[in-house]
Amino acid sequence: MSVPGDRLRLAVAQPPARAGEPEEAKLADTLVTIDDAGAAGVDLLLFPESYPGPIRAESSLDAGEAIAAAAADAGSALCWGRIERGNDGHYRTVAYVIDGDGAELLRYERSHPATGDVHALLSGEPMAPGDGLALVNVAGVRAGIVICSELWLPEVARSLAVAGAEVILAPAGGAFHRVAPNWRLIARARAIENQLHLGLTQALFGEEEGSALIAGPERVLAASSEPGLLIADCDLERARWLRSEDDSMREPKEFDSLPGLLRARRPELYEGLSRRDDDLYDYWAAARRT
Repeated sequence: MSVPGDRLRLAVAQPPARAGEPEEAKLADTLVTIDDAGAAGVDLLLFPESYPGPIRAESSLDAGEAIAAAAADAGSALCWGRIERGNDGHYRTVAYVIDGDGAELLRYERSHPATGDVHALLSGEPMAPGDGLALVNVAGVRAGIVICSELWLPEVARSLAVAGAEVILAPAGGAFHRVAPNWRLIARARAIENQLHLGLTQALFGEEEGSALIAGPERVLAASSEPGLLIADCDLERARWLRSEDDSMREPKEFDSLPGLLRARRPELYEGLSRRDDDLYDYWAAARRT
């Protein structure tokens, strides 16, 4: 396995989510995938939103112990997910980050649940919002997590980048269908504008094509529409160079994306981003729907 520092071997798993499949079957597939990632020298492995689960509110499967043991055996850090019911009675979408020794590093409650109607395949119940964003030191790198449609909110990824994230993990649920091309485009945009590496993956519901993607700040490193494990080596040193340099009119250019974007910000001009408008989506009202 590579030693994290200037490079990171990142993998995303894109599994099928078969209708009526028991949660135990998803867990069995997950353990095989973790073993495969370890054999491939993966430093950090990402599973889809709420995968292996439970992905629906009525399930009580507890996969944490088995996943932690598999991570320790493989020597690969990973991010997996489930739906949990809190002491307040509300359900939340939760992502866990486990290190290569099997120790839990982070528990993140999705802070921006999906707006609108309930995902019939993925949750079955309204999700309550978490209180904060997700940053963690894992596999030698500072990583942030954006779950599913949080990727479409540029403030979330930018806040993580400003706080030091060099990698963003973007687990999604699936059922993208006609939105899929723009979902992949948004993933690339988040990597480019924040000068970091990003891993996107989903569960495959029905016959849809997958959107698994690993993107750097200058190009797509790997992409797949098929089920399976997608792996790419991320050049962290190059991304750090892009963050440290400023734009240049010289030719030939030394870059494929404009450098210095985080340095070029003027925060004093962006106070309006934190203004509370009357028509903001009410996440808590949506969570109380029955």
